[in-house]
Amino acid sequence: MKDTHIPKTMNAAYIEGYGKNRKLTFGKLPVPVPKSGQVLVKVEAMSLNPRDWLLMRGIYPFKKLAEPFPIVPGSDISGTIMACGDNTSELNVGDDVFGMQPIKGKFGALAEYVAIDARAVAKKPVGVSHNEAAAMPCAGMTSFQTLRDLAKLKKGENILINGASGGVGSYAVQMAAITGARVTAVCGPTNQTLCRELGAADTINYKTENFEDHEDKYDVVYDVIGRSSLKTCKKCLRKNGRYISTIPSAGMFIQAILSKAFAVLGFRKGQTAHLILVKPEGKDLKAMADLVLEGRMKSLIDSTYPFEKAEDALDRIRTWRAKGKVIIEISH
Repeated sequence: MKDTHIPKTMNAAYIEGYGKNRKLTFGKLPVPVPKSGQVLVKVEAMSLNPRDWLLMRGIYPFKKLAEPFPIVPGSDISGTIMACGDNTSELNVGDDVFGMQPIKGKFGALAEYVAIDARAVAKKPVGVSHNEAAAMPCAGMTSFQTLRDLAKLKKGENILINGASGGVGSYAVQMAAITGARVTAVCGPTNQTLCRELGAADTINYKTENFEDHEDKYDVVYDVIGRSSLKTCKKCLRKNGRYISTIPSAGMFIQAILSKAFAVLGFRKGQTAHLILVKPEGKDLKAMADLVLEGRMKSLIDSTYPFEKAEDALDRIRTWRAKGKVIIEISH
């Protein structure tokens, strides 16, 4: 293992059990040792996702993969490589990188150091800050892979994005607009101007209008807050329309499987349901960073907190009212 001087312990925020009112513990933990295929990153900034507080409550569907305790929440990071395990020849100590911990990686980002799969990171461009880079991985790749692989969004198609001003939604609006699709953003009244600035052609105030009541209007409904379903969107979707959710559940898995079978048989106007399970990919991170460098996309940052205020950052995430991403800067 190639390395520089690395301490034995690090500052970290972690949980030692699950619960509705679970709080973080701040203390010292051993610095992880990168396995084969991993790099050790000195974290400069990390971003929170809803699954971090869902994990703390014990209702994250894949929580068993994060155990045993103590569990350090967080998957999205930007920082500097301090050590490389075997089979990481394309990366070197000293490289600035950003990325997302895979589900099997046991989270770990809310700490000074994290060991992460080398395939799940990309080199951070000089023109992109650590905060901007840390905002991108989970939210950005979720929308990037949704629009490319599940929606297969094409120029001229109509896409509705439910939850358009949040972390995932804000990237989706921009990426869909870049594709050349006509974007309708569902958001609150105070965020409509913001969504138009991001690229939405139309906006819907969810407090006064239900998009599901529209008829035969959208090729894609991208539901980043999981409040709808293929059944409730049947009316507003066009023939061969795609409903896509980011929220995993048993019902959503079943709905996706059945809808594809029905579509093959020619039922329900060929409409299908899909669930996006994001896969960390360095090449996708690079593609998004290129869009940022070209000025075609930006990371929308709601707020930034110091490490010791991580609980306040989690409280902000829990409101579901964040405009873009919530960032925690890690001091050393």
